[in-house]
Amino acid sequence: MTIKFEMDGPLAIATFCDGPMNLLTLRSFLELMEVVDQAIENKARAFLTLAEGNHFCAGANVTESFLGKDANFARRMLGRSIPEMQRFENLPFPTVVAVRGMCLGGGCEMAQIHDIIFAGESANFGQVEARIGTTTLLGGAQRLVARVGLARAKEMVFSAGVYDAKLMQEWGLVNRVLPDADVEAKARAYALKLANGPTVAYATSKHLINTAVGHSQGAADQCLLESGAATFATEDMVGTVNRFAREGADVLFSGSLTFKGE
Repeated sequence: MTIKFEMDGPLAIATFCDGPMNLLTLRSFLELMEVVDQAIENKARAFLTLAEGNHFCAGANVTESFLGKDANFARRMLGRSIPEMQRFENLPFPTVVAVRGMCLGGGCEMAQIHDIIFAGESANFGQVEARIGTTTLLGGAQRLVARVGLARAKEMVFSAGVYDAKLMQEWGLVNRVLPDADVEAKARAYALKLANGPTVAYATSKHLINTAVGHSQGAADQCLLESGAATFATEDMVGTVNRFAREGADVLFSGSLTFKGE
């Protein structure tokens, strides 16, 4: 087993546990995707990814993954893995990842498919695949464009450099940088808050953002016509609006709101 799974209330938690480097293999990739299935079966309302040890994922296990493999193998691998990456990105609930230490190659790609990235001060990110003469096989190059922009995405991929967490926050890859000792607890608290939030609204907003990035703002506007209207039928919106009417605007900032995710 390379991935552990647990539920903390409505929060699904996956933990890489193949130290010391948590190298990515086809097995660990597929185990993570199996955990996604378990999260859905357990009606998760948010998803958190952690890693044991000092490093989130230092990249692919190069020998196991690539030695003796040919282009036909690569086509089969990519045909299976890219749809799984897309499925993860489009999960109908928020996803959060906490990163410490090395987050390189496939590890950086795994981080990128999450909605929110919390990084410890020790974290280093990089798409280093050019160092072994290949491209970003899980789609890191194209995903970087939305997060850091065209020019910086090309720089990161061409140079195959390693970049610290502070710079990655400045560039837009990382949401927050925290002390290593705090990053997982902070990420967990944040993910738990999301897991107890208005799940349908989050799913709708996430779909609109992903549609705008993948297609256009106009395409997202078209989606909004139906998906935005659907939130009016949720218990969360109806109940909160009724409380607002009874108790006034202060209720929205009191911290007392509760959501069922329905």
